[in-house]
Amino acid sequence: MILRTSIGVFTKNQATIDVVETLREDRLLFRCTIDVHQTDVNGARGMLAERRTPGLLIVETQSQGEQMFAELEALAEVCDPNTRLVLIGSQNDIDLYRTLIQYGVGDYLVAPVDAEKLKTSISNVFGNIETEVDGRVIGFYGLTGGSGSSVIAHNTAKAIADLYEERVAVIDLDVPFGTAALNFNMQPRQTVVDAIGQVSSSPNELLDVYFMPFEDNVIVMPSPASLTAGVQINAETFDLLFRRLRPVAEFVILDLPSIWSAWVSDAVAAVDELVIVTKPDLTGLRNAKSLVEYLGSKRGSDAPTRLVLNQVGGAKRSDLSDREFKDALALTPSVSIPYDPESFGRALNNGEMLAKAAGKSKANDAIRELAKIVGGREATGAGSAKKGFSLFKKKGGDAPKKKGKGK
Repeated sequence: MILRTSIGVFTKNQATIDVVETLREDRLLFRCTIDVHQTDVNGARGMLAERRTPGLLIVETQSQGEQMFAELEALAEVCDPNTRLVLIGSQNDIDLYRTLIQYGVGDYLVAPVDAEKLKTSISNVFGNIETEVDGRVIGFYGLTGGSGSSVIAHNTAKAIADLYEERVAVIDLDVPFGTAALNFNMQPRQTVVDAIGQVSSSPNELLDVYFMPFEDNVIVMPSPASLTAGVQINAETFDLLFRRLRPVAEFVILDLPSIWSAWVSDAVAAVDELVIVTKPDLTGLRNAKSLVEYLGSKRGSDAPTRLVLNQVGGAKRSDLSDREFKDALALTPSVSIPYDPESFGRALNNGEMLAKAAGKSKANDAIRELAKIVGGREATGAGSAKKGFSLFKKKGGDAPKKKGKGK
């Protein structure tokens, strides 16, 4: 089991801090980010009111009885709904433990704790996961050459990372002509071809070496963009890549080449979200109709297909409308990205994403909207509202009676 989440530790107890530090390199937490804060429950509430809540909170308290419950309820008000909590307290009381679990606390430990107890608690809180949690895989496929699918994929990846403050992996699968290295302004040390050659034998925790970091939360596996790479993707290699690379990030962006082959057919059917990108012209409409009809029942309602019209307005006389695409495909375009060669050109020339080069452009607004759609959940980045998480909410019925001594 390898857990991948953010962990916030809030305790004034140096012994507990020392235990957490010993777990940083444990295989369970190999991919976790751990931030330790030497403060109590009230301090945690103040800090979390101004920032995104970690996936797991480890909080230690000396408070008891009604005071402890009041502090935890106040903490819950500033936390995200899916946050898990391991609470460390001073009372060895089975009734208190049962009440806390009934209220929604993930686990309750009595101080002092050791590394093994804390590790077991964290594992139990996440449901005894036996395998890594798979990321949400989003495939981008251009219906015609020059549709801009790769540019949209890369900029959407950055937008998702900003909106959700989660790790996003971009995998450029266009071996001969991929543009990820150009768009992210990188000099590749290793590429997807190297990963193909080693993915079957490399442990999962070593797959990160094939990615290059780009700013916060974005990692990129570029293509060699070479006609003589010596390795081509096929159905077998794609299936292996797909299974092994799903867990590397919360979101995995597959930049698919605009070709049709057995492995591309597998890819467009297998991804959690498929984004098909086309110019709003007759060729794009014809190709979109062919693909949508081909996919048919291969993709269910839980694996949506999104249509993106790109470069809208670039050829006004021949552009087809959203309505014409909807009538022909029974599929409403998710977003329409305006023709804006100046903004996209500036981004490419500066080695920047559109959000930085032209953050106020209508094209960037459309990409942010697409990121929200394919992200599949409420944004948690800057400017998003928080909701109290499920702590202290009984699953049906009246709230349980609080137990515990003290004031």
